[in-house]
Amino acid sequence: MKDVEEIIKSIEKLPPFPIVASQALKILDDPGASVGDVISVVQYDQAITANVLKMCNSAYYGLARKVHSLREGLVLLGNTQLKEIILASTVVKFFQPENKGYDLAKGELWKHAVATGIISRVISRRVSESEPPSLFTAALLHDIGKAVLNSFVDRYFEEIIALVDTGDYSFLEAESKMLGINHAELGEKIAKSWDFPEDIVQSIRLHHRPEEASAGDVITPIVYLANVITLSMGIGIGRDGLSYRGKQEVMKRYGLKPKDLQAIIIDFYDEYNKVQDVLKLA
Repeated sequence: MKDVEEIIKSIEKLPPFPIVASQALKILDDPGASVGDVISVVQYDQAITANVLKMCNSAYYGLARKVHSLREGLVLLGNTQLKEIILASTVVKFFQPENKGYDLAKGELWKHAVATGIISRVISRRVSESEPPSLFTAALLHDIGKAVLNSFVDRYFEEIIALVDTGDYSFLEAESKMLGINHAELGEKIAKSWDFPEDIVQSIRLHHRPEEASAGDVITPIVYLANVITLSMGIGIGRDGLSYRGKQEVMKRYGLKPKDLQAIIIDFYDEYNKVQDVLKLA
């Protein structure tokens, strides 16, 4: 039953990560880069340019005047938010289509991706002094494997869910059993094919198994927790539902209590309501 070779080969059908976006992200990770360096690349991408100006002129900033210049917009946004806009403009096409295998309507997987990204930032502010540069990217892309695996999951869904119903398998483990690979492992391969940094690749692979992350990995546990919270709120919850193994040690690691989770959710909705139109969620 294992279609692992066919599944891995299907990665080749994915379009490559856009060169403009890749170059821009690398420039933004360079502390010595200037606004001019960023503009020299970004100005040739209409979608990124449009979203930069849309973000600047959104209610999120509430400026008294309109921003018309890409340079002015880049100065206003800063590197962190510019990276988010570039990523959103680039990867939305992979997440937007209907995902039949996981029973997610059009746009639902994208809502889940963005919500997980936002929650990861909220968590990071509560548990660390600074946000890891790769955190939002890793959180946004954590389920990229589902975009490819969904048709195979649909093909074997009855067998997968039968294994889950026994109580001996999580959904992730049932995917591996029936298909020879799960969506996290496939996501890792996609991230590698797009030449993403190792910390992002590892986080995607381990976003359901944070206990296997290396000691210095500060991204994976936060992405795991953000994903769980997003699912618990019903955002992008599909056929797999909450059929994953809980990792209480992550909550204990950060000393988080139920009241902290409530505060995280409140902060999330505050940010989510501001950016959902900009990130094409409306």
